[in-house]
Amino acid sequence: MGKYPRLCHSISGLILLTIAYSCQQPANYQQITQTAQEIDSLIHRTYLPGSVSMDSSFVEANKALTLSRIARNDTLIIKSWFALGSILRLEGKNDEAFQLFQNASQLSAQIHYVNGSCQSLIESGSIFYIRGAYEKSGELFSKALVMSQLNHFDDLEAAALNFMGKYLHTTGRFDESVLFYKRAIEIFKRRGDLMQSASVLLSLGKTYSNDGNLFMALRCYLEAYETCNKTKDYINLADVCNHLGSIYLALDKTAKSMEYHRKALFYRLSLKTPEGLANSYNNIGKVFLAKNNPDSAQIYFLKALSNCEQISYTKGRVKALTNLGKVFNLRLEPLKAKPYLLKSLDISRNSGYDEGMAEASLEMGNTLMSLNQPDSARQLFEQCLHNAKLANLTGLYHDCYLGLYRFYLAKGYYSNALDYYKLFAEADKKLTKSENNQQLSELRLSFESEIKEKDNELLRNDNEFKKKTILRKDAFILMVVIALSISALFAILFYTLFETKKKAHRKLAKLNEKVLRQNAELEKLNKELENANREKDKVFSIITHELRNPLYWFQNLTEMLSVKYTNMSSEMVRKTLGALDESAKNAFHLMDNLLHWSRSRLNRITPVITDHSLENLINESSRMYETILNQKNIPLGVKLPENALIKADADLFMCVMRNLISNAIKFTPEGGTIEINALQVNLNYVISVIDTGLGMDAKQKQTMFNSDVQTTSLGLMNEKGSGFGLKLCKEFVEMNGGKIWITDNRVNGSCFSFTIPAAIQHT
Repeated sequence: MGKYPRLCHSISGLILLTIAYSCQQPANYQQITQTAQEIDSLIHRTYLPGSVSMDSSFVEANKALTLSRIARNDTLIIKSWFALGSILRLEGKNDEAFQLFQNASQLSAQIHYVNGSCQSLIESGSIFYIRGAYEKSGELFSKALVMSQLNHFDDLEAAALNFMGKYLHTTGRFDESVLFYKRAIEIFKRRGDLMQSASVLLSLGKTYSNDGNLFMALRCYLEAYETCNKTKDYINLADVCNHLGSIYLALDKTAKSMEYHRKALFYRLSLKTPEGLANSYNNIGKVFLAKNNPDSAQIYFLKALSNCEQISYTKGRVKALTNLGKVFNLRLEPLKAKPYLLKSLDISRNSGYDEGMAEASLEMGNTLMSLNQPDSARQLFEQCLHNAKLANLTGLYHDCYLGLYRFYLAKGYYSNALDYYKLFAEADKKLTKSENNQQLSELRLSFESEIKEKDNELLRNDNEFKKKTILRKDAFILMVVIALSISALFAILFYTLFETKKKAHRKLAKLNEKVLRQNAELEKLNKELENANREKDKVFSIITHELRNPLYWFQNLTEMLSVKYTNMSSEMVRKTLGALDESAKNAFHLMDNLLHWSRSRLNRITPVITDHSLENLINESSRMYETILNQKNIPLGVKLPENALIKADADLFMCVMRNLISNAIKFTPEGGTIEINALQVNLNYVISVIDTGLGMDAKQKQTMFNSDVQTTSLGLMNEKGSGFGLKLCKEFVEMNGGKIWITDNRVNGSCFSFTIPAAIQHT
């Protein structure tokens, strides 16, 4: 069996197909003269889903509808609607099927077609039955039965009897349902309708099974199985396998049960019948539950629930929800089981489904006992017993008695507990009659032998066919083996060459990778060497620049002392020697700082930023210039905030100040002034060195701090600089977390300003 795609999704789709078909040229139908008998034959073939695919059935029924409309034959139109509706019902499209059945009912009433009216009652009742409206369905089946008997419609009488049996079975009246099923089977067999008789046999067997008579149930299933094999009726064959799986599960043969349920699922997947699929998923889940595998069981119960909700299949929904409750109870998760069971109870109660009410009440009672709610559990056990008696479910009695026994035992009512235990034991005996078990064993053996014989016959036929084909295939296989051997040799050769080449490529790749790695290392070393050389050059430049000025003044003092000391008073000589001593000390201190800084630069040591007194650092930086300031008669004014603290590297800060003061002295004439101001702006101090010297032009300002442009200027006394001092200032200011800039003095000269972070003063 193949898988049959859905051809249409709505009644409007059917009508469009009909219009398209009827728009063909009338000459086509005149050439092929279609009679009412031929149209009826098309309709009949749609009821053979085992031998004709559902695709083909749909096409045949739609073709019959089209031809009936062309012939304007209302009776055949009604029959075509019934055929199409039956197919849609099998596919789970119950709303669309119901609409077709209603159309048939209305047209039958208009033309007084009693047979159509009777069949529409049965078909509409089947939709109500699927939806769980059991009383409404029973009412329609009863009307159809009376109408068919009055008008001697044997086929419809048998169908009505069958559906009445289903209705009575579902509502718990097993004995009455058996009578209706047997009457239906008798009529179908008399009419030679084996497919319909097999379908009713399955329903009868299910009734026997629910009543605990497994022997009679197996007899019905065996007869139905033989009939389905003869007619190739795969829909009923799936039902047979489904019921056999349930029987084997009742006999605690889980492996055999799973085998038959898997067969049923295979047929139903091929036929794509949602109701059947829902039943198969539910039953496979029950087998997993019996095998204490709740995780797999949950997956199949959820699939069953999805299919049931898709087609509004009430019985299936109730069973799936109750089974999901059992899954979570088995996992000892009663709180998760509770909502599923409550929903199952609600649906069962609204639809009047006593069997569903009984099973859901029993499981809900067990759930509440687990949740330590015995009083509520007792009510549910009693509700289960009530519904079980209404539905004639004797198999549930002993479970209800066991639940009530547990309740009274937990409550300490030992007399009541003993009474229910006796009832439980008596009910349990009825389920394990030795005579019935012996008959079941005999029938099971005969049934399995029958099945095996049929399977063996199929295997024998298959073996004969294989023997015939083997001889024809031997020569071909020999040629294939030779070709494969040659191909294998070539493959081995090519593989060897490929592997050799691949190894060579791998070795070459490793060598290339090694060379690239070494090149990268060499390039890295070259860069480091270049950086080291640049750092060395910078250090020497700094040392040269920083030492030039103090050594220049030291030279001037010694020259003046050596030339003019004879003409100098003793007081003047003493002052000059003091200045000379101070200058030497400052030069030594400066040398020590420069050497310390150069080591930091070469070793890439991060500047040490700590808190310092701004006044102390500026005084220490300017002290070495007192002599030259006095000599040039330049007053140095310092205006600082009181107790100002900064965060900086002291050596770098003083180097900046020395350079700025030195530059100011160099370009300020005698009698000029130099000021050092500091002003706090937010979290920084802005320190300015202001002179009244020559100032500088715009071009000098643009290149003053550019490290790529070498600039130098002679001072007023022809002092020569390296042009590196201000660039060094920019670098050191930035290392201290600030920035430096130059502006014009408001009178003349220059104003150098830079920022330095203020230290947070703790109170």
